[in-house]
Amino acid sequence: QPRSRGLGDVYKRQDLEVIAVDDGSTDGTLRILQAIAAEHPGRVTVLGQPNTGASAARNKGMKAGTGEWIQFLDADDTLMPDKISGQLACAGEADLVVGDYEQIMPDGLLLPVEALRDRPWMALIRTRMGTTSANLWKRSALERVGGWNEDQASSQDYELMFRLLASGAQVAWDRRVRTLVLKRPTGS
Repeated sequence: QPRSRGLGDVYKRQDLEVIAVDDGSTDGTLRILQAIAAEHPGRVTVLGQPNTGASAARNKGMKAGTGEWIQFLDADDTLMPDKISGQLACAGEADLVVGDYEQIMPDGLLLPVEALRDRPWMALIRTRMGTTSANLWKRSALERVGGWNEDQASSQDYELMFRLLASGAQVAWDRRVRTLVLKRPTGS
């Protein structure tokens, strides 16, 4: 349910736009998103597409948005109320803000994941450079490298961050956990 994902008062903020992309779901998600958009006219945009994958959905949402910074949020992740504002406060001149996050394991165990701070290439190699929802992405940097690679079957965020770093992107580090990532026993 989208309401349980921490959207709460986000609809009331004037400096945020919410774009939800339904990637061909068959469980009624599109209907729920459309109802939320109807409750918040002009604040929430809902886009649908046939199931073409997360990268295609992210690119579609990015193209529909207008903001300088983009927060991607997968359906099984949760943001803390101060996630975006906190990361904007530490962004400075960065093109990407890498955030620590907490994994919620299938048995309920919480496992914090800390980035290898101040060493972006090593963090990338060791897969300790945040994750899609834990990071905050600058639109111009994403556009400079062509957005998400829609042919990438997995690890799309790390492939994108590789291209960002190779293009000279600057990275800022958020040392607080502001995102929860639900891990499933199988699949995603």
